[in-house]
Amino acid sequence: MKGIPLFIAVFLLIGSFAAVGIGKEAAVATYSLRMSFQEPKIEMKNVEGETFVTISLKDCGVLYHSGKPMLPRKSIVKELPLGTKIVDIECKPSSIRTVKVDYPILPAPQPVLLGTSINKPVYKEDKDVYSKDVYYPTSWYSYSLGGGLNSENKRNTFLVIQLYPERYNPVQQILQIAEDITVTVKYRVPSHPLIAGNGEYDMVIIAPSVFSSTLQKLVDHKNNVGVKTILKTTEEIYQEYQGVDKPEQIKYFIKNAIEQWDIKYVLLVGGLKSPIYGKPRDDPNQGSKDWYLPVRYTNLKEMGGIYDPGYISDLYYADIYDANGNFSSWDSNGDGIFASWQSFGSKDYLDLYPDIYVGRLPCRNEKEVEIMVDKIISYEKNTYGQPWFKKMIGIGGDSFEDPGTDYCEGEVSCEYVFETYMSDFTPVKLYASYKDTDPEHVPSSENIQREITAGSGFLLFDGHGHPGAWNTHWPGEFSWEDTPGGITCYDFFGLKNNGMYPVCVVGGCHNSQFNVSLVSTVLKKPFMWTHGYAYAECFSWHLARKVDGGSIASLGNTGLGYGDAGEKGDLDGDGVNLPDCIEVAGGYQILQFFKNYAEGKVILGETWGGAIRDYLNTYPGMDDQTDCKTVEEWPLIGDPSLKIGGYSS
Repeated sequence: MKGIPLFIAVFLLIGSFAAVGIGKEAAVATYSLRMSFQEPKIEMKNVEGETFVTISLKDCGVLYHSGKPMLPRKSIVKELPLGTKIVDIECKPSSIRTVKVDYPILPAPQPVLLGTSINKPVYKEDKDVYSKDVYYPTSWYSYSLGGGLNSENKRNTFLVIQLYPERYNPVQQILQIAEDITVTVKYRVPSHPLIAGNGEYDMVIIAPSVFSSTLQKLVDHKNNVGVKTILKTTEEIYQEYQGVDKPEQIKYFIKNAIEQWDIKYVLLVGGLKSPIYGKPRDDPNQGSKDWYLPVRYTNLKEMGGIYDPGYISDLYYADIYDANGNFSSWDSNGDGIFASWQSFGSKDYLDLYPDIYVGRLPCRNEKEVEIMVDKIISYEKNTYGQPWFKKMIGIGGDSFEDPGTDYCEGEVSCEYVFETYMSDFTPVKLYASYKDTDPEHVPSSENIQREITAGSGFLLFDGHGHPGAWNTHWPGEFSWEDTPGGITCYDFFGLKNNGMYPVCVVGGCHNSQFNVSLVSTVLKKPFMWTHGYAYAECFSWHLARKVDGGSIASLGNTGLGYGDAGEKGDLDGDGVNLPDCIEVAGGYQILQFFKNYAEGKVILGETWGGAIRDYLNTYPGMDDQTDCKTVEEWPLIGDPSLKIGGYSS
């Protein structure tokens, strides 16, 4: 006992966040940090004929919420043991002064959609902010908490503190500036780890019994390569676990599997029961009746005339715990409507951080299960050391209209990934800007089919989409009457890359909307988004389950995707000022995927989960609908335990 006071003194001195156990309850620990800020840069900017003021600050990001003033923010992320209780947070600004500004501070634009005719940012002041004689933000700081897996696969509580060294009164047009802010956090760690499974299994495969015999081959393969795997049928789960509906019953089983076995991966197997027709949604919360494995729908309705009335989110099955280690129900207000966020109504507070790495094979029959089992086994056994794997295909064009900067956003994204994260891969570029100089390498269907057929380790599309197709624009030409052509699901018959399957990441709207069916698209059922064209399955899944070709896995949006255009500063606050298309929304999330791979995350689910974690640590999901939706609508269609590049033996 004599050593305890000394240990606490050292603990407080270094500000460590390691877990300690002292009797039944750990003592309150303190972390303190002082941040000093340089002089802000104040400039005038003309936008659509109006004069605004912009504020920037070195080493700071931007407070970026549509319609609200763009102001500097500094993010601090601390990892704590899961279940750590925050006793108090205090932020004290010092050396405060005020500056009069001559024009309104520029509001953040509305997010730009990745699959509609809205091709440029729209700036519209939020009257609830700009008409009030109060400072925005109302406080010098805000914070959020989330529980999830860190980069070392440890279950942590993430504390994200956002500091606002400049605040703005829009009525008086006064800027309040703090030179320093001191942050003091008091917290109490749990006396013992909240979750301590026995390590008996690494992965559980959840599927209906009709797929069991076909999946046994995959179970055996996974066990042979050292991924301890068990199969659990949906029928068993529905008998053994309670819940308000079938998705919640499955989620409670996953929670138990974590706590009993300490699993890391969950593979969901099952989609709609037919590619011809199936009812995608039984009620606002779920699709179960016509599904082999049910889906959770969100009830987030973003502002604007174009919206999704909810969308599938498999992140629901990955977000098991909140920051306190409690079950993350996604119905925090108990009104029976899951993941609700209405512009002028109810809001559920979600954790969103993955506590488990989840992937889905939305198979609609046993044949598709057989195809995917064979592809996964073949990939993991035969890919290692193959020269084709060290190629990466990047496909893009001019996604948005951005006068003044004139970026080809899709190409910007591909180039940054090539140069920053995938420099040891041979780049294959299919760019719309090659229209006049190299037509053999523009994003046409013929060119895309040719390059995918040649084999590659990764495939990145960045542009526009719908459930059955992907496309982009020629530079500066934003009509859909004349485009590079892109590729549709019907063109997948031309993909002959047998045994040379890439991991595909696709930026666009609805490419992973795996609730479409032939009849629903032909009849233009509401929110199928295919504009009357017939598609039995969505782009991402069709590409993954293609026989003797296609991808080994696909990542894309189940709903409307979001991006940005132009250049408005270092939005993410990492000290590197990049085009906005890769600093916010879907473009930023795609970058985090490749960043995690470059940092050594070669298990696919960990790459996916790391991208979501890092996104939320930069843009907390409950602060903005766009950020919440960006992570919710991005499922992994594939095996979360997949070894990218295969096993060496």
